[in-house]
Amino acid sequence: MGTRIGRLTRLIGASSLAVALATTTGLTLTSSASANTEAAAPTTNARAAAVDIWGSSIGAARNADGRLELFGVNSGDAIYHRAQTAIGGPWGGWAQFDGALHAVASETNADGRVELFGVNSGGAIYHRWQTTPGGAWSGWVQFDGALTSIAAARNADGRLEIFGANSNGAIYHRSQSPTAPGGWSGWEQFDGSLNQVAAETNADGRVELFGVNSGGAIYHRWQTTPGGAWSGWVQFDGALSSIAAARNADGRLEIFGANSNGAIYHRSQSPTAPGGWSGWEQFDGSLSQVAAETNANGRIELFGVNSGGAIYHRVQGTPGGNWQGWQQFDGALRP
Repeated sequence: MGTRIGRLTRLIGASSLAVALATTTGLTLTSSASANTEAAAPTTNARAAAVDIWGSSIGAARNADGRLELFGVNSGDAIYHRAQTAIGGPWGGWAQFDGALHAVASETNADGRVELFGVNSGGAIYHRWQTTPGGAWSGWVQFDGALTSIAAARNADGRLEIFGANSNGAIYHRSQSPTAPGGWSGWEQFDGSLNQVAAETNADGRVELFGVNSGGAIYHRWQTTPGGAWSGWVQFDGALSSIAAARNADGRLEIFGANSNGAIYHRSQSPTAPGGWSGWEQFDGSLSQVAAETNANGRIELFGVNSGGAIYHRVQGTPGGNWQGWQQFDGALRP
């Protein structure tokens, strides 16, 4: 198998891009809870208890100059990205990458270059990166192995670490290494089984991994020292089918997810709450895929795709504070 994803996959022409970006559906509002209200732990229904094996169709990272960049794949596996035109400001139009992916994740290198990771419909794993901070992009390079879900975070020493689950639920991770072939360590397997993964770095530099298994149960584990060994798995209450994480301006991690009914929940670290986390709060609206990233001004921005493929985002009104309403992007991504 070649190293260029374009040799393996379908491409969509400019006319198809226009069609893909013209199709949207409205966000369905739920009546069970409004934004920032306490909610019961998220649950799945009996009809759709198991989650999809595929990871998120949407991902986000922050450019060196503070502008967020958003990535996504549509139902035809075409890959798109767009960026804020100013820090915390409006967004530029969608641009298409070559190649095809079914799930994506992204993170920013220590030198400010955003790196995009993804898996295609056959499970093959690829990545590409900005060749200069905020600049042009490298070609696709293939990793060994096969995954269906992928996530990325940055270690305290600046090395990116990626995490993933394969179609059997086995969980793997690897990190950048200046001495390893291709600049990355080999894959290491975690115990346990997950279908969806997300990762973020605590304020003290310890990466934390979050995941959802095939029954919707939610777990997390963390480095016990920055860049060091890992804790065992700890289960959260509730059930989700997708998950994302970001860090608040005051250093507290916040996680987001949607359950199999599309209901959207979030919770954050709290030193005074049982288990160190607040209870779940439900947002209005309905999503099936989620991603999150922190603006340069400290306000988290949440992105999501609903069951019709429509793309939405909302942002904290103040760092760590209440949330503004949903705004819809043009275009459509894989639900």
